[in-house]
Amino acid sequence: MALKIQQQELHDLIQKAYPVVPSKSTLQILQNFKVSLRGNEFEIAATDLDHSIIVKANVEPADEFSIAVNARKITEIVRELPRGSIEITVDDNVFIINSEKGFSCKIAGADTADFPDPPQVESMCALDIEATLLCELIQKSSFAVSRDESRAVLCGVLFEIDAERIGMVATDGHRLGSSFVPGAYQVERLFSPIIAPRSLQHVYRLVNSNEQSAAVTLDIGEKYIMFSQGNIVLCSKLIDGPYPDYQKVIPAENPKQAIMERDIVIDAVRRVSVLSNQKTNLVKFNFSSNEAELIVLNRDIGGEARERIAVGYEHENHSIGFNAHYLSEIMGIIQSPKVRLEMNTQISACLLFPHFDDEKDKKSDDLFLIMPLRIVEEI
Repeated sequence: MALKIQQQELHDLIQKAYPVVPSKSTLQILQNFKVSLRGNEFEIAATDLDHSIIVKANVEPADEFSIAVNARKITEIVRELPRGSIEITVDDNVFIINSEKGFSCKIAGADTADFPDPPQVESMCALDIEATLLCELIQKSSFAVSRDESRAVLCGVLFEIDAERIGMVATDGHRLGSSFVPGAYQVERLFSPIIAPRSLQHVYRLVNSNEQSAAVTLDIGEKYIMFSQGNIVLCSKLIDGPYPDYQKVIPAENPKQAIMERDIVIDAVRRVSVLSNQKTNLVKFNFSSNEAELIVLNRDIGGEARERIAVGYEHENHSIGFNAHYLSEIMGIIQSPKVRLEMNTQISACLLFPHFDDEKDKKSDDLFLIMPLRIVEEI
């Protein structure tokens, strides 16, 4: 008896699993999905050895099977099928699809004996976290991971969990993003796994695409972390630590503060940075009483751009340079209408915070750090 499933449901399952399939691999079996049916549980599994995913659907019981089949071809075929009922059968390692609209195809599969099983996670820490909160933590930290593979730990996101708060931190030495949320968590000690950004990209995509708003269950083991939500289970390999003490790079005191309208700054930086040097993306800020002038000078093309904006600033005049791309990225991640910029000297780390007129609107402790650029030539 054939398995019956709707095209849209099968397509949704495949869309969740396919990004884990490696684009290139010396192990040919990894180019496949493991597709299986046991009782009324239909499963599609994929792995690149660092990440393993299983997506499930409940179906009417049919003849049980387990087969490894080319992931790319199945994805392309199911995407092109018209909506409606689909019948799936497996005959002697041949995967057969029949659509009620008249389409049928056969694809040679393989035995699943060589398909890697997902790792067994011996959980040392288990907790539930709201899906929206998890996505926000990922968004506010993962942008700052390092691309320098010589320092592997900085190529990951530090995930800190203790009894009173949960949060994520990442830094590449030029910028830092962190977000922590207070709460009560049933953990006996501090857990600090380091998660690869690609793992968090998978989680973010899956949680955002999942229609369920249910919490995500986390199980943290010694070498792996497992994320579960509804019919999805994603297991990811952790990066070996320890993570550097990021608190040491956060200045204890930055006496110069500017309160800025987020959207106004984003728009002004976007306009003036059109003429910035492509290597440095330098934009100079000249702060004076309740005003900031943004200046770009590009001698290579003979270009210059300036724009004045109103800011809340009541200190001595101060000039500082930023990478326009880095600054705009942080400004785009901050969700509050106003941003507080804290500065000291022209070369010391600057901090950015969401700024609220009413502290009751503050839901998380967010901190962003950006290192200024040296202003070599007078602008």
